[in-house]
Amino acid sequence: MHRARIATASGLGLVGLVWLGAALAQQPGALPVPVDAGPIATAVSAGKHLRLDGPHGPVHVWIPAGYRAETGATIVYVHGYWNTVDTAWAAHQLPEQVALSALNAILIAPEAPIQQKVAVNYPDLTELLRFVEDKAGVPRGAALTVAIGHSGAYRTIYEWFDEPMLDQVILVDAMYGDEDVIVEWATASERHRLIMIGEDTVLGAEAIAAKLPELVILDRFPPSYPLWPAEAKAARQLYIRSQFAHMPLVSEGVALPSALRLLPVERLAELPWKLPLGSLPRLVDAGTDAVH
Repeated sequence: MHRARIATASGLGLVGLVWLGAALAQQPGALPVPVDAGPIATAVSAGKHLRLDGPHGPVHVWIPAGYRAETGATIVYVHGYWNTVDTAWAAHQLPEQVALSALNAILIAPEAPIQQKVAVNYPDLTELLRFVEDKAGVPRGAALTVAIGHSGAYRTIYEWFDEPMLDQVILVDAMYGDEDVIVEWATASERHRLIMIGEDTVLGAEAIAAKLPELVILDRFPPSYPLWPAEAKAARQLYIRSQFAHMPLVSEGVALPSALRLLPVERLAELPWKLPLGSLPRLVDAGTDAVH
């Protein structure tokens, strides 16, 4: 057994707008919308977006143009506290970030708790995926199912650890205790892959890392995908100590697409995978003339 700790070159600076989730959650009528007509916005509009009225809250779905379910992935993204799925979908430009990753993958974002002591909306991953397949009329990606959770999303992700279809988990600053639950899932099967990204929750991440001797540790996000060390790309257990703060991890188009590109899924040539990370469209608040 071994532990690899890899240092990388300096990462990109933070780009774009840091959206305050609490403020956005209080302003549902002022959601930001993309105003660029560049390749990322074009790729997103070429795909299919659905907002489904689910049994436990809304579910957003984005299917890229050229999506092939037989070789594709299913990405289920769960937002953190102080956001609804509607605000996270728009303010964090989730389909744009998946388009930037260029994966052949369907993106599903269900409603999730906005604060503590609020029940988990979708504790059954299988039920959620079957609902989306039925309502969207598109099969989930057969190659891989991955759950991505930011911050308070850990409560939903923990509910899914007993789901046999869950292959990989990406915890984005979502390591809030219960380390043994994460370790047990990560080591229960060779098929399970765990990627942790730590900034605010670095103490939880370090505690989990101490219990996973095969874990590969990366000291920061590399500035581009080709600069990722081969060992980190292939690692079944990976921990990235982030140079990006808690909200920019999911809002600025660097960390999230970079982590998504680690998934062993084919890329779609039609998507803007050659653009630099962080190249998200500009946003404007609906009902105002303020461009960010």
